[in-house]
Amino acid sequence: MSLGSMYPAVLTIVLIGILLGIGIYTLSEVSYGVAADALTITNESVTIGTTPVTLATVANCNSRTYVATSLLNTSSGATIPTTNYTLSTAGVLTGTNGANDYNNTAARISYTYVGTTRTATTDACEILGTSGTATGGFASWIAVIVVVLAAAVVLGIVLTSFGKGGAV
Repeated sequence: MSLGSMYPAVLTIVLIGILLGIGIYTLSEVSYGVAADALTITNESVTIGTTPVTLATVANCNSRTYVATSLLNTSSGATIPTTNYTLSTAGVLTGTNGANDYNNTAARISYTYVGTTRTATTDACEILGTSGTATGGFASWIAVIVVVLAAAVVLGIVLTSFGKGGAV
């Protein structure tokens, strides 16, 4: 075994890495394409407080880009000012620390988001998610494979050099 024999092994590992990268990227983009509807939810019941609350639609397939259109106090019907809460683009509602008037208050939130009505455990979303996870899991083994191949090449060179029987 010589250093020249490393070329095919290295080339194979690089090619596998490129193909995995392209595959994972493609699966990710297709799953976002499956979940690209602009949806509106009206009057979802939540309790606003300093403890973060995850909106119900976050479980939907690749839901993202949440924007609150209104947040109303359930008992009085008054609009809760936007300075008293934050809604992350991932769908997490949190009351601000200074908003004691609305801490632990029942409320109704209306919002828009990009996604789909399919949950993450149904239809195409599950298939794409499982495929992406499985492919991504294999990618973590590439480093181990490279180390084993490099060790095999080095060990082969060492054994070949000692096996010649010549003087050092």
